[in-house]
Amino acid sequence: MATTFLEPGGDADFAVAATSGFWKSLSGVPAVATDFVHGAHIKSIKYRPANSDAVITPNAVVADAGARISFYLYISAGPSAAVDFVVVRKINNGSNCLKVTLTSGRTLQLLIGGSNVQMGSNGSTLSTGQWYRISLAYTITSTTVNEFRLFVNGVLDISVTNATLTNIVSSCVVIGNTGGNSTFDLRSSDHYFDNSNALTDTGDIWVTAKRPNANGTTNAYSTQIGSGGSGYGSGRSPQVNERPLSTTNGWSDAALHTEEYNIESASTGDIDISAATIVDYMGWVSADCAVGSETNTLILNGTNNNISITTTTTVFTKIAGSSTYPAGTGADIGMKNGTNGTSGRLYECGIIVAFIPAAAVSIPNKIYQYSQAVRRSTTY
Repeated sequence: MATTFLEPGGDADFAVAATSGFWKSLSGVPAVATDFVHGAHIKSIKYRPANSDAVITPNAVVADAGARISFYLYISAGPSAAVDFVVVRKINNGSNCLKVTLTSGRTLQLLIGGSNVQMGSNGSTLSTGQWYRISLAYTITSTTVNEFRLFVNGVLDISVTNATLTNIVSSCVVIGNTGGNSTFDLRSSDHYFDNSNALTDTGDIWVTAKRPNANGTTNAYSTQIGSGGSGYGSGRSPQVNERPLSTTNGWSDAALHTEEYNIESASTGDIDISAATIVDYMGWVSADCAVGSETNTLILNGTNNNISITTTTTVFTKIAGSSTYPAGTGADIGMKNGTNGTSGRLYECGIIVAFIPAAAVSIPNKIYQYSQAVRRSTTY
């Protein structure tokens, strides 16, 4: 099993639907919000009524051989008619394979993409004003050999075996108010995807962001971009840990140089995860080059990973495949320039961590008391 995609719910860069963000918008542009947040988070993704607000993952984060999708859902107001809030697609502009739908009575259903025929029986009826963890696991062998499992708060809710599908070859996932329903008002948070074919729930996985807050072993980029920064952290880190994600500040260099940073500790930042169980983490950099293109290196916990940068500012990501928090030895996150002689520009960077929380999740000056027993005693 390998993690394929992580996003905390806007906390990482506060740029949900920008072309240079982690997600892209499908139609309407979702916002980051502070009105309803899950647990100790500082933001969530808001999908507004009537706007068809939805985000879409990159391609290849899910596959027919096995996929699991987990995220937290908050319904501020239910839909006036049935609306899809999760859509599994072939590619980001292609045919739909599978849909998770909420009826006007807020009842969960699974639909076949393309024909919109319901698969299996109705699931739970969700209430407004509370967070639910929605988890979908599936395998698809063919249009007639397949299995789907939908879980709510870790409990199996809908199970389907060997439905007759219209489209297969899944690749990406859409989340949001996909039909632009005029009353449906929802939030999402803690997005986790992997390629397991176990058809089980993922477990209660949360996702948080950690920022660089100190120089690493090598900080050799010669030119500061802009004259400001976040005001958080030491050394050069304030220029690359801003929120929202920005190209106003950063560091650049035209030579074969390296720019490395240490990430804030597990106990520091948005959520204290020092007592949590780390599931995996993902490194990211927002970068481009002045002219042309070149092959640069994304540095994640001392490991080099090639990325192809161009003049278009892009967020590049790499899953660590590790349950151990970054070592803090000077190369937690960063970038190294290629040899094309262009100017590599690093604007922002950080990591995103998937974790299973301990009994209490702490944030600066605040303790969020988290109780599995209370949350899973909810009656649907």
